Amino acid sequence: MDAEHVADDLDSVLLTEERILTRVGELGRTIDKDYAGREPVLVGVLGGAATFTVDLARSLESQVEIGWMAVRSYTTSKRSSGSVRLLKDLDLEIEGRHVIIAETVIDTGLTMSWLIGNLRQRGPASIAVCALLRKPNTPAFDVPAYVGFDVEPGLIVGYGLDYRGHYRNLRCAAVLAPHAVR
Repeated sequence: MDAEHVADDLDSVLLTEERILTRVGELGRTIDKDYAGREPVLVGVLGGAATFTVDLARSLESQVEIGWMAVRSYTTSKRSSGSVRLLKDLDLEIEGRHVIIAETVIDTGLTMSWLIGNLRQRGPASIAVCALLRKPNTPAFDVPAYVGFDVEPGLIVGYGLDYRGHYRNLRCAAVLAPHAVR
């Protein structure tokens, strides 16, 4: 779906599909260089990071295995609940392996901190984070981080991110207009 299909619902287009894919390619080249000779495991965070995880994997020239986890750290009103609940656990063994957590947006850092702690208990050789978007005041993590774009606060939809199940298939990343938030 293109932005013009839902233009009335959007405050602004934050990143075009072309700009996103260019940056994902740059992230992939950096990861390839940093992980030369190793086969990292990408752990995608469902559902918002599915698109990003697949595009990131496709940008890599090295072999990569993809695993998925699903967690929830927000209530239905999109306010932080202060806790994280595991909805789907990783199906891969990661002990002794190099893990890169792929996430579309890091906001409060709650989910990412929980994921790092959870995966660390499984004995990987290393853990890193690769996020397409990072909002202000996100805490620093004690693992390497690859970040595509620093963005301002706002309800971002598209490129896998949704609002109440809608806009995930929007090709760009956009800020949802206040009147579209119900």
